[in-house]
Order: sequence, then structure tokens, then C-alpha cells
Amino acid sequence: MKPLNLFILAMVLGTVTFAQKVVPKIKSNSVINYTLSQNGQDAPMVLTFTGVGDPTKIDWNIDGYGSGSYEMSAKALQSGKGTMPKTPDVDALTKLPDYQTVACISKDAYNDMIKTQSFTFDELKYAVKPDAQTIKINNKELDVIHAVATNGKGELWILNNPDFPLICKTKDNAHGMDLSLVNIQ
Repeated sequence: MKPLNLFILAMVLGTVTFAQKVVPKIKSNSVINYTLSQNGQDAPMVLTFTGVGDPTKIDWNIDGYGSGSYEMSAKALQSGKGTMPKTPDVDALTKLPDYQTVACISKDAYNDMIKTQSFTFDELKYAVKPDAQTIKINNKELDVIHAVATNGKGELWILNNPDFPLICKTKDNAHGMDLSLVNIQ
């Protein structure tokens, strides 16, 4: 093969690799940093995954509010119908019921989203929308799916990860608090 052809092939392959979107894996010791917005105020929120499995254990810290822990069952991650609707208690372990998740939609909701381009979560029906907005961490674009509520108001950007469909961003969240992903470590 001529050197020019090899150069062109290398450039094309390099461009394809560069254009790929990132899907971080959520595992034990993952640290997720968000900006939490509520009532016009922003605060850093950190979620540290201390165990992934049954149950998934997550330590949380919100600047100016406090810290504590969540415990989410494998059943909640599989088939939960919504997120916890209130701020958790400080210095406490909050064991979520099997129908509530934290920081993610359930795998069942994710599967519905992929198969039918719609899903129900937090008693809202969402439809997938093409999205021009990108979400980046460490200058790399995340592979996210944008969903907009059709029977209320609210938007979600969800990591395209069937194992842990992380909520990367919310807008006009049903619970009055919005999240915006800053980074994943």
C-alpha cells in the first residue's frame, strides 16, 4: 500500500476513535461530582460509591448541608419507579425502598427508553429527544440520552449505560432539585 493511502487510512481511523463518546463505568470507589441547584442556589454534591451490588452503597456530601449514606437494593436498581423525593437525613443511613433509586433511573426504565424511545419515571412519561447539547467531563463528550417529560415538565440526560443509567443532568426536576454532572472519578 502506498504511504499516502496508509496516511489517509490512519487519519480516518484516528478521527473515528476521537469522535467516540465516553461511557464511564460506575463501580466501587467511583466518585461522582454534581452541582445541585435548588431555589436559585447551587451547592457542590459528591456521591462516593462504597459498594456496588446488592445493595449499592453510596456516601453523599452536600456543601453547606451535611453528609450521610444511601443504600439502594438491586431490586430498586432493576425496577425502581422514581428517585427519592426529599433531601436525605444528615448523618444517617437512608435505606431506599425497592421502588426508589438515587442518581440513576432503573434498568427497566432504561430498557424501555432504548426499545420504545419512552419510559415512565417519577410518575412522568418521558420521550427521547435528539439533543444538540453535549455533556463533557475531562474534555470528553459523554454518551447520553436526552428525555423530555410529555405529561409535565422536566428533562433528563441519562448516561447510555445499561448497567447503571446514571442521571447526568436534570432540568425542571419534579422534586424541585436539579443536578448537573461535573465529573466522574
